[in-house]
Amino acid sequence: MLELRINGFGGQGSVTLAHLLAQAALENGKQGQALPFFGVERRGAPVRAAVRMSPTTIHAHSQCELPDFVVVMSEKLTEAAVSEGIHENGTVIINAPYAAAFDNYPTWHVDADSIAREAGLFSADGPFINIPLFGAVCRVLNIPQNIMEQTIKNKWPENGKRNLNAAGKAYHTVTQSNKQLAGSR
Repeated sequence: MLELRINGFGGQGSVTLAHLLAQAALENGKQGQALPFFGVERRGAPVRAAVRMSPTTIHAHSQCELPDFVVVMSEKLTEAAVSEGIHENGTVIINAPYAAAFDNYPTWHVDADSIAREAGLFSADGPFINIPLFGAVCRVLNIPQNIMEQTIKNKWPENGKRNLNAAGKAYHTVTQSNKQLAGSR
């Protein structure tokens, strides 16, 4: 079973991202489970969501304590997200305009903010970065692009073109970082 935790700020679309990833797992012939974590969060406060993917039935229904992947929606949350827990062989996927890495953790980065702006994906609070991050995470998890696209078309059957373009660009531009940050972890 594969576990992911998404760390973001309220209003960035963490829960929608979790649901899209779980749906992509189902579209790919696997089991998928989205686990939003709701507390007293509000727009702008740190929030979490989790996702499980498995080729067999998922029996666990708790939050992911040591996920295989941590998705960081804002680089301001990077240190907190990693210190919250990650599997010793885990991977970090971060929304950042530049390469960043953590000792002992493979790290992938994508500039989801720029991709969302370029695609015209905005809300009153800023760019919808969950769609580009969905594309990036699908690529890192080796979810085929056609499955990613079908998931978006199923979610937004009438007007998914901008979402498809943003997710597709992130799918092709997410990059594994090679540099290591001094003193991280």
